[in-house]
Amino acid sequence: MSTTGERLIDRHEIAAMARITEKKLTYVIHLIREMDHKDKEVMCDEIFREQPNLLASVLVLTKMAVSPAHVEVVLKALMVAHLALRESGERIKTITDEEQEREFQRLAAWVKFAEGMAPALAAESIKQYVGFQKEPWLLAYVIALLQENGVLMSTNENSKYPVLSALNLVGCIANAQRIA
Repeated sequence: MSTTGERLIDRHEIAAMARITEKKLTYVIHLIREMDHKDKEVMCDEIFREQPNLLASVLVLTKMAVSPAHVEVVLKALMVAHLALRESGERIKTITDEEQEREFQRLAAWVKFAEGMAPALAAESIKQYVGFQKEPWLLAYVIALLQENGVLMSTNENSKYPVLSALNLVGCIANAQRIA
């Protein structure tokens, strides 16, 4: 309860409201692992038709001196998110450049807030950010994907771009308007 008597929504309620469930996400991850190159190409064509701006935000990483392996990780995150939405029966409006920019500004503000914090406070900040996302399963998957593929451990200046791009994808999808 808040001081005004209003009940606050907790992280379990938010997870229950997520468009992408843990079960669907797990199913889709396995599906994508089994896809061959041609299947992934067909999926990217579908993403281009439905969410061209999200696809462009991944492909632009190739122009930013990001390693092809790291671009592929972010592309995989987008494919998983796209297929998980489809498997969940969810349709979202095409995300515009303006919406992407708005989500990026939110993400950048959070990063600036957490900069320079003591490790314990930074961990708590991350927990709160993760816990209150509208798509916690997708966010957890994307963070794990980045970590497993060494993107979070990379120390060169350009390594921040795939991290920001992947997290921004999650924010855009989490806040996208549904199509009825």
